[in-house]
Amino acid sequence: MKETAKLKINKFSNFYWVLLISLSIIWGSSFYAVSVALNSFQPLQIAAGRIIIGALTLIAFSYVYSDGLPKFARAERKLWYYSFGMGAFTNAIPFSLLSWAQTEVSSSFAGITMSMVPFVTLTLAHFLVSGEEISYQKLVGLFVGFIGILILFDFFTFYRNWNNFDAFHFKLACCGAVFCYSLGSIITRQSPSESRLTFSASGLLAGSIIIIPITLFVDGIPELNNIKSILAITYLGLLPTGLATLILVNLIKGVGPTFLSLVNYLVPIWAIIFGVCFNSETLEVSFIIALVFILLGLCVIQRSFPTY
Repeated sequence: MKETAKLKINKFSNFYWVLLISLSIIWGSSFYAVSVALNSFQPLQIAAGRIIIGALTLIAFSYVYSDGLPKFARAERKLWYYSFGMGAFTNAIPFSLLSWAQTEVSSSFAGITMSMVPFVTLTLAHFLVSGEEISYQKLVGLFVGFIGILILFDFFTFYRNWNNFDAFHFKLACCGAVFCYSLGSIITRQSPSESRLTFSASGLLAGSIIIIPITLFVDGIPELNNIKSILAITYLGLLPTGLATLILVNLIKGVGPTFLSLVNYLVPIWAIIFGVCFNSETLEVSFIIALVFILLGLCVIQRSFPTY
């Protein structure tokens, strides 16, 4: 009897590890997919395309597996406020910033910057969320990770040569995306209790409402003349934006957010693999050194959280 129970636990444990690794591959590959889409589309068009496809996918799933979208009645109006916050800061703004940044920075660099999200989230939560104060151990982790961030952004060279700002602001756009993801995660955490699938679908719908008119005004309707770029946007919408959310929901419900946070260690590695192997990117030594410091800082912070 005990052996059967043990086998069952191991089976589900392996299942969740497969989900976690799959999620890291999907998110890690998204930066390469953006670089492919940029061959024919403008940054805003890429962001809008992936959000629209992701929204349609999750809305369909929400009606099949949940209660569909929240109603517009007064009782559920507060949920829509949070949905628009999530749609703006988790989708519309960071997707646009990253797509624009990748017109100049490599997909590997963009992927590595996403490992900064836990650091920024931890800092914002300290000021915005009750009971999320930064301990001394977390502070040490933040300091170690900050050294990696300085190396990644080449602050030491930039400090001596301020003329490099024109190239530097594309890197700052990645920082802006990191800040948005962090703020979006806090908004999601503080949102009213609701089906995670329903909330994710409404958030993507809100993101679509935000970004579609802006994209049409700035870039107009895109020309669909490059099948490779079209497939890249379709992939971004279906997997990194749509399917990834479903996997994320499954992981949170099945094993909790602590296990899910391990994905932060894996996404930058996959981003580098896709960038180097499929996009012929040169992997700079400073990227590796920075990643080591950032992951070490994450490890220190991770050890300060309780395990479930």
